[in-house]
Amino acid sequence: MKRPFTLFGISSLRERRPNILLNGLRPLSGEDGSLHIALFNGNPAEEGFITTYDLSPVNQVLKRRSGHFPTPAQDFGRPFVGIGCYARDSGNCLFLDESRKLALAFDGVIFNRKELISAIGADPRLPDGLIALELYRNSYGPESGIRRILEMIKGSYSLLILDGTSIAAIRDPSGLRPLLWGMTREDLLFASESSSFVALSSSLIREVGAGEGLLTEGLEISSIRVADGEGKKCVMELLALARPESMIHGRPVYEFRKLLGTLLARAEPRKIDIAVPLPPSGTIPALAYSSYLRIPLEEALRPCGQGAAFPFLANPHVLEGKRVALITVYLRSGNFLRKTTEILRGNGAREVHIRIASPPLITYCPLSGTGEGNDYIASRAGLREITEQTGADSVVYLSLRNLKRALGREWRSFCLGCLDGHFPSLFPSELLPAGILRSRPPVLREIEERDLFGDI
Repeated sequence: MKRPFTLFGISSLRERRPNILLNGLRPLSGEDGSLHIALFNGNPAEEGFITTYDLSPVNQVLKRRSGHFPTPAQDFGRPFVGIGCYARDSGNCLFLDESRKLALAFDGVIFNRKELISAIGADPRLPDGLIALELYRNSYGPESGIRRILEMIKGSYSLLILDGTSIAAIRDPSGLRPLLWGMTREDLLFASESSSFVALSSSLIREVGAGEGLLTEGLEISSIRVADGEGKKCVMELLALARPESMIHGRPVYEFRKLLGTLLARAEPRKIDIAVPLPPSGTIPALAYSSYLRIPLEEALRPCGQGAAFPFLANPHVLEGKRVALITVYLRSGNFLRKTTEILRGNGAREVHIRIASPPLITYCPLSGTGEGNDYIASRAGLREITEQTGADSVVYLSLRNLKRALGREWRSFCLGCLDGHFPSLFPSELLPAGILRSRPPVLREIEERDLFGDI
């Protein structure tokens, strides 16, 4: 599971190679999609203008060595200021002003686009990013532009604006889209995840607040707040979207996922011989699961390269005659796990028990990385049907009750809509999955009734 878009920006007092933008985006990028980069041009012949690059395919761009970037570093001079974004499905996330003096990297959804398009007299087909750029451009300076965006746009978004040698980093009042601020002695950095800061050996300062805009000038930074945001946080960031070395919502992602693995192990109802993670999401919960039960953690599934009929090869030497717990973080349709179960059995596993380190995923979210569709098996099926669909001997989920306990007293500040069907009131009804609240999915009732998990 991957976010549709991710952002990265840097303002540096020293000469930097343009590849630093690639290095900052690298941890946030998938195998497919495209990268989009905008740089302030300090070359006297182009001074004040912004140079942009659309780089794809991602898997080839990120393999280039530092000397292979299209433009030499000396063309940009000092200060070095740039922003970039990754688009998972090759969509556009970087928007340039006609004058080439402004660029905007956008991640999110605008709810009141009809109202805004009418207000600015724009084409109804105008992308959300260009709507935000138009609001900023027609303001009285950067601070006024930040305030105008925060006051007028209703939605879930984070964005970076390159305005000459300044960067504006803005996060909407709902706080659902992450945006973080980091720095070194000579650099200010912004990113969708702190893993970008880890890659560049820089320090995380804090999250950009819900309803806050930060404006840079050199290494100086000022904060603009229109009002305190509601601060809803997306729980899928912790469960699946964020990289394990990141800090999200003030929590180390790695430690949180280990806690979920421990919860699975503490309530394990079956005799298990080995734990097998489904890479990559199942690896960290499986570490804690196997440690708690004092059973081996085996790398029985290994990636076998692109183009293969099935992305993993099973190791029969560790599977022969074993009762296997297959650990993953989420289950959507069950088709992929059914194929995985068949592969494990075909290579000698005696039993296959699927353990999911999150509550059932019952619907898609219009704002996160969970894709649209009506193939969410947990929205309609009970545990028996899900077990049959996956071909496993048993299927066990983490309960909502224990997820809330893992989140602690702040659990009410998280959006759990894709897990319980209750989305925040700020979500427009036309964006929500149709009919999701008409009835409670059977699997949620079963998990509650059986009380599969004990207290932490």
